[in-house]
Amino acid sequence: MSELTPIVAAGAELDRPPSWRVRAAEHRDAEKVAQAVAALLTELGAAPPPSQEMREATRALLDHPEEGALFVAESDGELVGVLTVSWLSTIHIPGRYGLIQDLWVHGAWRSRAIGCALLTALFEVAREQGVSRVEVGLPQESFAGIEATAAFYRANGFDHLGPRMRTVLT
Repeated sequence: MSELTPIVAAGAELDRPPSWRVRAAEHRDAEKVAQAVAALLTELGAAPPPSQEMREATRALLDHPEEGALFVAESDGELVGVLTVSWLSTIHIPGRYGLIQDLWVHGAWRSRAIGCALLTALFEVAREQGVSRVEVGLPQESFAGIEATAAFYRANGFDHLGPRMRTVLT
């Protein structure tokens, strides 16, 4: 299994301190997190749920850290990145593992190692939680940025697992 330590993407600006920081999300971030995840879904070609539902889901995740974690990157009080992870258990993966649900960095802030820093925060908390494996589902192959997205995860120690499928129960 790959070590859970991110590698800074080539071209990232590391010769000076970043003008942003990563921290655990708080309830006061719920509105901005909902907006960020809506932007991610829109970028991926999906219709986001109503913002009120997304804010409630954000608060629920924050209220139940045993179910997952949420991190934000901010610069001067503005949210520039977000990462959410769910903690899961299954028989075929001994122990708990993490599944990245959302990872988004504002377009104007990409290639500044923010995604890597969000992963670093996740990996640190995952280790504290006794989690030794983190997975992520990639966007559909029709997504224009699929190659860059896959390259980002590969550069940060992820191995290809194959496609995922889903069904929506009504």
